[in-house]
Amino acid sequence: MNRIQKYVLEIVMAMFLILFILWAAGYICNAIYGMKFELQSCWNGVAALSGAGVLSTVKYIMDSWKNSFDGVDPYKKE
Repeated sequence: MNRIQKYVLEIVMAMFLILFILWAAGYICNAIYGMKFELQSCWNGVAALSGAGVLSTVKYIMDSWKNSFDGVDPYKKE
């Protein structure tokens, strides 16, 4: 769990990158090959990632800021 908490922002950014790559591939397939890829599904993914990702990042930042002292590792057991 610590690894996920440590890299939460990078995980959200990677999800956006993957979603953009899939959206670009679908857009190109629609244009060149005439496939019927629903581009609205990618916008729904962006909305879901934006809501969940931003809220989880803000919650993590606020929890880290309010629940530990400066310079003290909250996960270090003493």
